Amino acid sequence: MSDAEYTLAEMMCVVAAREFPATGVVMAGMGLPMITATLAKMLHAPGIAICTEVGAFDWLPPAELSRAPVGIHDINLNHGSAMVSDMVDALGTLLMGGNVDLGVLSAAQVDRFGNLNTLVLGDYREPERRLGGTGGNTEIACMARRVLTVMPQERRRFVERVDFNTSPGYIDGPGARARAGLGPQGPNAVVSTFGVFAFDTPDGATGSCEMVLERVFPNMDPDIVRLETGWDLRAAANITEVPPPTAEELTLLRRLDPHHFYLTPGRY
Repeated sequence: MSDAEYTLAEMMCVVAAREFPATGVVMAGMGLPMITATLAKMLHAPGIAICTEVGAFDWLPPAELSRAPVGIHDINLNHGSAMVSDMVDALGTLLMGGNVDLGVLSAAQVDRFGNLNTLVLGDYREPERRLGGTGGNTEIACMARRVLTVMPQERRRFVERVDFNTSPGYIDGPGARARAGLGPQGPNAVVSTFGVFAFDTPDGATGSCEMVLERVFPNMDPDIVRLETGWDLRAAANITEVPPPTAEELTLLRRLDPHHFYLTPGRY
């Protein structure tokens, strides 16, 4: 594949990396969140401190890094870290202390209010399928100041209501986070294999708190995005097109995933 060609999965990771702030503390989940965080720090956001649920604090990917970390105990997470500790420090001290500016997550399902499901498909008591579990998703979704979700778009994954709310977004609408004892959060966003979604309120206190299509990938028809969404998706008045990935972005992304752990369809 040439640099001029790219897959939707590559486009998703590139665009998600562009959404990172220039500075701040980022708690990145494993999988797609980790490769996008790595790409962001190496290209767009050198000032961010990447932390993980297992306690690698301020991980610094070396310039010669051959691949992004592929699991919570990957030795690559020790490279240049300010501290390597444990989940108590990561989820307790860092998150509960209110010190995480951005949480980056993925899931099996996301719904119109930005809630995520990583636990079960179907009824909780008699599930059709059990998933990998929560990890730090719940804590990150509850306590990070902002959440960026990265996940491929399919109608079965973009659902009106998640089968189980592992990780609350805006729950069921305006004021729901406050009623649940959670702090305000936002602006949150979702990056899929089709485009970028925002929510119609900055902090979940007003508006409808529903996901809104704001930007689409090159040559992507918004009607296709709607077809692969399990509810009547709202769209911005002026949907814009995301610029395609640069050769630099694609080259580094492919170097970070030499074995296609992240970018193979069906694995992300």
